[in-house]
Amino acid sequence: MEHWLIAVAIGVAFGVVLGLKIARDSNAKLAVQGGALAQLFHYLASASLSALLPYIIAGVVVGLSFLALVGTAVGFVALTGLFLLLYAAFERRTQAPSAQ
Repeated sequence: MEHWLIAVAIGVAFGVVLGLKIARDSNAKLAVQGGALAQLFHYLASASLSALLPYIIAGVVVGLSFLALVGTAVGFVALTGLFLLLYAAFERRTQAPSAQ
């Protein structure tokens, strides 16, 4: 359990830093218009997805089992999907209805 926690902590630390850059670059290309909560979920999705690769590398280095690696990686992807759905819910409110 201790090795798993170390690998997750390394992944989260990298995710916080890399997620900030990814969210900032993405926001520069196409601005988030859904307000503060949309910004938050956009950042959290960026951070959780960018934490995936450093977690896997750290997990291999500390010797985690394959099941622990894959299970936690699927958890990171599921968390990213949840954050993206929440981001989309707040972002959709600001979109103008299409004229028909």
